Amino acid sequence: MQLKLLFSRWVQVAGLLLIGGAVAWAIKLAVIISTNGQVITTGAAALLMKIGIVLLLVGSTGIGYYLTINRGALLRVIAIILSPALVFGSFLLFSMVTNPLFKNSSIWYAEQEAPIAMAVILYLVIGFLLYRSGKRRTLFQ
Repeated sequence: MQLKLLFSRWVQVAGLLLIGGAVAWAIKLAVIISTNGQVITTGAAALLMKIGIVLLLVGSTGIGYYLTINRGALLRVIAIILSPALVFGSFLLFSMVTNPLFKNSSIWYAEQEAPIAMAVILYLVIGFLLYRSGKRRTLFQ
């Protein structure tokens, strides 16, 4: 019974984790921009990058869970396990989209950080939608 209660709330929890990861990365980008690229792989930027990636990977399991709510248990488990690959795959896609846009940019770190900025926007929206859908589902069940 308690396990079912935990999983009924997982969509909301995962949505909040995605939002938290995106916010961590947004702050990381703010640190990089405010230091004009002086702090990218050390200090606050490095810590926020690690926190953000952990939150995004764990939160992404909510995407797999939500997409397989009315499916069999085996499919749900597979989707939950493979959903973090969605996060990594999205970075490859974001890089392919943003690299040509910032190839000759005067801001030397723009090409490197643009995929992260795109991820911030996408995962904030997905996290909000997951949180909202989970809240709606638990209110009316």
